[in-house]
Amino acid sequence: MLLFIAASGAWLFSPYFPLELLRALDSASAGWIAPTLALAVVFGAVELWLLFVPGKQRPAILGWRADALPAALAATLVAWLAMQASVVLASRLGDTPLAWNPGWAEGGLLPGALIAQLFGTALLEETVFRAWLWPQLALRMARRWPARRAWAVALLVSQGAFALLHLPAHIAAGTPSSVLAGVVSGLFLTGIVLALLYAATRNLFFVVGVHALGNAPTLLFEPQGPQPTLVLLGASILVAATWWWWRRLPGKQRHAS
Repeated sequence: MLLFIAASGAWLFSPYFPLELLRALDSASAGWIAPTLALAVVFGAVELWLLFVPGKQRPAILGWRADALPAALAATLVAWLAMQASVVLASRLGDTPLAWNPGWAEGGLLPGALIAQLFGTALLEETVFRAWLWPQLALRMARRWPARRAWAVALLVSQGAFALLHLPAHIAAGTPSSVLAGVVSGLFLTGIVLALLYAATRNLFFVVGVHALGNAPTLLFEPQGPQPTLVLLGASILVAATWWWWRRLPGKQRHAS
């Protein structure tokens, strides 16, 4: 799986990749079919086939459960509303006018970017790195080490792989070598946070939503005040902590409340 991701990434940033074709599709669809979504159809189909067929993984084991969708949608909506509310509050406190995000007037630019994340990048990366690689590594390491140590080391290794596999994209984009270490460190920490959110909620689709909003915030207004991603982080941690606490309540006490 990781070899396929690395190989596809190398092709993606090679001169042989038909990037102009994807850009033409993006333009023709007014932004609704973003290049990342088109790529997900191709690469994602192969990745999922590798997981479900040769890898013999069941969708439910990887968090693909229909009964998890309602709670995930509600929790993701709470995080999205928190980002909008922070902009409105900053406007009121700073006595500055609210301005609509101009991206909403540009066809499917903003919603298309979010759709590409929800059904493409975020969904695939959460499935591979949080729902599959981390647990699989932990199970292998648990044969030699205590369970908690195995899960902790597997967490670091799996999210390190997540961060390093983004390097080709940043190198191809011309990211200066002086800042690459910081970029990789940031991605590593992001992977850790997303993995812990998954562990706390046991709901992959919620983590997909958080990941998608981090990459495509889709703010209604032009941002002001705290960084939207910081607000998203705080709201997501609060939601996950509440979720974790609720799951730990005894059944009778949970229903009584």
